[in-house]
This record gives sequence, C-alpha cells and structure tokens, in this order.
Amino acid sequence: MSRRDLLRCLFAGAAVGGGSWLFGVQGARPILLGACTAAIVAAFMTVPAGHHPRWPHQPGSARGGGSAQVWRLANRITPLVTRRGGADAVLQNRLTRLAVARLARLGVAWTDPRAAEVLGPDVYRALTTPRFRPDLNELQRIVSAVENADTAATGGH
Repeated sequence: MSRRDLLRCLFAGAAVGGGSWLFGVQGARPILLGACTAAIVAAFMTVPAGHHPRWPHQPGSARGGGSAQVWRLANRITPLVTRRGGADAVLQNRLTRLAVARLARLGVAWTDPRAAEVLGPDVYRALTTPRFRPDLNELQRIVSAVENADTAATGGH
C-alpha cells in the first residue's frame, strides 16, 4: 500500500471519528469507529482495480425433465438428518407442493378424496399433519409415493 493510500485510510478514519464525536458519541467510541473505518477502507484498497471474484457454484440445470426442486429438497433433508426428529414445516410444504403438482398433472385436486387414494392414506396424512416429524424411511416412502402417483392413478399402466 502506498503512502498516499495510507493517508486516505487515516483521513477516512479521522473523518468518521471526528464526525461521530461532533454528533455526540462519547468516550472511546469515536476512536474505535475511526479505527474500524480506516481498517475497512484499507481492506478495500488492497483489492486490485477491475478484480471480479468468482460467483459461488450453483447447481447445474436438471436433465431429463427434472427441476431444481429435487436439489432444494435434498438441502432441506440434510439438516433434518443431523437434527433427528425435528418438525420441519418448510420440508412438509415443499413435499406437499411436489405432491400437489404431480396430482394436478393427473387431474386430481389436493382436496379431492382421490388424492389420498393416489398417494396412499398414510402419506396423505403425513403431508397434512400439523406436527411433521418424518424419519428417513418415512421421507423415502413419501417421495416414492409422489414419484409413483402416475402408476397408482392409472392402476399400474
């Protein structure tokens, strides 16, 4: 860092510290604010001009007609496995939305009594219960029931 840049950092810190003192900040706080400001300005000045950091890695587009919902669902399930048994309304909502979308493709509304028949009564009950506490086996059963809703609705054809 050049001497000129160092003076800019110190000036910025002094300006913030002095300004906060003028506005009534008491004690050592103006000095602390000035020091923090000088440190932040110095950190920004070390980044070279025109530097563009890389964007974080995003999941690739789904192939084969899938969607990013599977990736988001997996991200919701992972913390559930580590917590073990915690109620998760967001996961329940996502699974329910997937089931509603699959049923809509079959022409069955979520409130239709046939929805419980297509998904299975235990899966439908799990997705509508206020205390959603699935284990991994129950999650497997729910996801499989949603995936196999097509064959359940057509009778295996």
